[in-house]
Amino acid sequence: MLWLGMGIPVLGAVLTAFALNVLGLGGESESVSPPAGGPSVSSSSGPFTVSARQENDEGCTATPRKVSSLEDRAELVSGGDVGAVVRRNQGARVGELDVSLTIEGGTVPLTITSIDIKPKSPRPAPPLSGTLLCEPTAGGEPKIQLFADMDRPEPVFLTGKSSTQRYFRDKVITVKPGEQVNLSASFLAGNGSREFGLIVRYVQNGKEATVPVPAPRGGRYAVTGYSKKYEALYTGSRGGVFQLIADPELCRWSPAPQC
Repeated sequence: MLWLGMGIPVLGAVLTAFALNVLGLGGESESVSPPAGGPSVSSSSGPFTVSARQENDEGCTATPRKVSSLEDRAELVSGGDVGAVVRRNQGARVGELDVSLTIEGGTVPLTITSIDIKPKSPRPAPPLSGTLLCEPTAGGEPKIQLFADMDRPEPVFLTGKSSTQRYFRDKVITVKPGEQVNLSASFLAGNGSREFGLIVRYVQNGKEATVPVPAPRGGRYAVTGYSKKYEALYTGSRGGVFQLIADPELCRWSPAPQC
């Protein structure tokens, strides 16, 4: 399920930069392609700007297949660019993906009528079971909270974690000129894996329109539940170096990895 709060499973410890780069959600925006190695840049010509940044300081990430290239394995065990390894191998956060959204108004007031979740597939795929990368967890404070079950065929934002009421059925978000509105989304998955997009629907001067919220750094929005087993497991350290666990089949994954 997905929880839009300002808050954030797990094991070992890793570089803070890894958390920001794990899915490339290091600070993205509405319409301009990101420069190589950097975050997306917001467009200043639109009615407003919207950006996303991953909030998970720590957690686990899984890849569809075992990380096997010499280059990638060297990056992991030497403290290299772990985020680049994750992006090259199409990794996804495990259990929970926390993303903060920042909407900044332009010169004319507008009303956000909905933030839509657009899954890339009709139903969740099996959990990713290639390589699992883990580091410790952290938390935060929510400003606006929304919830959605990412295991459902058509996930939507709800008013509470156990609620069935759609948040945007009775509520909207008004953005004044120059005002900054901060939200935080936690996308939770328990049974499968899901890649998805985000679209902001708004009304300005009586006209309806939409703005996509692309992921930064060439990354993607993706979350996966824990698999029953993995082909490989690495645990991280605060210095950014990962250690390969010899026999990941001896580990238990739910509710958090234990080896």
